[in-house]
Amino acid sequence: MSDMSELESRILSALDRTETALDRIGRDAKDKSRDGVIEGPDADVARLREALRTRDALLQQMRAVNRHLRESNAALRAANAQGLLQPDLLNFALEGELAGLRATRDVEKMEIEEVLSTLEPVLKEAG
Repeated sequence: MSDMSELESRILSALDRTETALDRIGRDAKDKSRDGVIEGPDADVARLREALRTRDALLQQMRAVNRHLRESNAALRAANAQGLLQPDLLNFALEGELAGLRATRDVEKMEIEEVLSTLEPVLKEAG
């Protein structure tokens, strides 16, 4: 459970840093542009903002799944304490855990794709 809290904290921190960087990029682009016309950085900022919105939606989904998992695990513990471990409750908990793992994987996959899409132009210029 603490791993999920740590992951959630790291994601929120990354989101904050990304938002700060996006704001700085937007300000820098406007400062360097003539008559406010620079399409490249503005398009990048728009793309990154959309990626942030998508990541935020995945993060919200992951939080909901984790909340669901905590509830099902509490029900399992209560049933186990009474000696009434029901297969339905166990199945419910396992489904919740799988959904949590999938949501975590989706968030991590999106982070990797964002890093790669950011690095790709830089590597092409350097290579």
